[in-house]
Amino acid sequence: MNKSDKLDELRLEVGMIAEQVSTQEDFYFGIIHTIARLLPPKFGVAIYLCFDNHFTCLVDSGKISEKKIVKYGDGMFSICSIRGKVTIHNEVGHTKAYAPFYDGHHLVGIFYAECQDINYDVTEEDLIFLKELTKFIENKGKQYSSIDNLEQ
Repeated sequence: MNKSDKLDELRLEVGMIAEQVSTQEDFYFGIIHTIARLLPPKFGVAIYLCFDNHFTCLVDSGKISEKKIVKYGDGMFSICSIRGKVTIHNEVGHTKAYAPFYDGHHLVGIFYAECQDINYDVTEEDLIFLKELTKFIENKGKQYSSIDNLEQ
């Protein structure tokens, strides 16, 4: 299966999640577990939320090299949040993507994806998918209780 077909399959599967869950937390878990189920083993995905001056991993699946809690100002999460757009970071043996999502102008969190295989080429198709995914999270996530309820 080529990359375009795989991304289309991901769009379809992720698009159905909002109708299958009733809470924002289940929505986030559904997105991560659906994407992880459809990606090769060398990939990892996560959703980090912004709480108390930290980016905190709510849910992850696969191989993730980022810490579970990252302080504001440290690392690529902060760079992504400052840029306000999908940020790709290449390290030896890793390609990492950080895609912010918002409630208006308020940063809610970052969808994070990592490929542990240096041979994966990030293309415009990947960037478009990540932008679409974060727009989906922003738009559909509003139908659930507020993000503050996740802290309780």
